[in-house]
Amino acid sequence: MESELEIIKRKMLKEMLLKEGATKREATCPYDANGNSITFHENLAKCKLAIADFWAEWCAPCRLIEPIFESLAEKYRGKAAFLRVNIDENPDLAAEYQVMSIPTLIVFSRGKEFTRFIGYSPQLSRQIENVLERLL
Repeated sequence: MESELEIIKRKMLKEMLLKEGATKREATCPYDANGNSITFHENLAKCKLAIADFWAEWCAPCRLIEPIFESLAEKYRGKAAFLRVNIDENPDLAAEYQVMSIPTLIVFSRGKEFTRFIGYSPQLSRQIENVLERLL
């Protein structure tokens, strides 16, 4: 169990990174295949738009979403950050964003959650693309 002090420190770091990112936006948004709590919050602060894929190795629907996520990352390279978070390796991020089921894709606008998609559906690619286009 994480101590209260660690939770407060993580929250303060997140707020500082988001404030710093508001003034230091980079033209290029990254693709991070192995997100952890530090790089995750840094990348949220860098880009106006980000999408996070919360997944696990043992999750079959997560494997169905992976090519969709990769395709969108290629199409929107530099315009949005694409962050993959393995929940087994990063349970703190899963808890912070209240990820209760996987796969969960969360779209962030200016560091705040805009919408989320839970599970797989054949229309998922089009739904995510519509949201990204609306926010760009």
